[in-house]
Amino acid sequence: MRIVIDGQKIPANVRATKDLLLTLKTIAKTLDWKLWYDPGNEVVYISSSSNAQSTPDDLSLQIITEVESNRLQGKIICLDPGHGGSDPGAIGPNGTMEKENTLTIALLLSELLEINGATVVMARDADQNVAYPNSTPDDELVARVNIANEADADLLISIHNDAFTGITAAGTTTFHYGDEESAALAGYVQKCLVEELGTKDRGCRFASFYVIRYAKMPAILVEVAFISNPEEELLLASTDGRTKAAKSIFNGIVKYFKV
Repeated sequence: MRIVIDGQKIPANVRATKDLLLTLKTIAKTLDWKLWYDPGNEVVYISSSSNAQSTPDDLSLQIITEVESNRLQGKIICLDPGHGGSDPGAIGPNGTMEKENTLTIALLLSELLEINGATVVMARDADQNVAYPNSTPDDELVARVNIANEADADLLISIHNDAFTGITAAGTTTFHYGDEESAALAGYVQKCLVEELGTKDRGCRFASFYVIRYAKMPAILVEVAFISNPEEELLLASTDGRTKAAKSIFNGIVKYFKV
């Protein structure tokens, strides 16, 4: 493992171990340095500058706990932030929009995956329609699935916020189309989300949503929480809630590939 501080290589090459990386993490936190790890090349980058650009909400430090193997290397993962552009998705009691929550979570998740060696394909990476401006809902669904299939992705993760007519419905649900691999992936992601967010466990369920039905790879649709519930709306709109959601989905993906 090589260590690079402020762009300068340290003249040493040591074996990358979890204990060593956690020690570096502790030192970086104490000194308020920025630290991130490239598992593919086994390089630790450290910046001592207070003005250095950092990964969102200290996600880089979370990554350090997941470097005991490079199991995401070579994997192609398609992320589908639900809705976007002319389609806001569900809107919460306080006016927050599903399309904004899902995009932010997906972008945070994308960074985690890429730093850990995966190639990420985004169905959308901005507030836009996927197929074409003002495209129909059916065209949007087809376009999202086509992106994953044409990329020959190993996984498709579609990210959404749940909603109901009443404000009391709450919790997290992960849907799959019934095949063994998708069900296994759903189980890992669901467990990680519920444990990290502290939401009600609504379980993993079969569903025939277009994006998971026609995907040629293991695919899940994650309903992170209910945007129609005032408390969960705040969670979904908060930096902390979005960061935890991204970390949780990431951890679920890592556990799936570990098995």
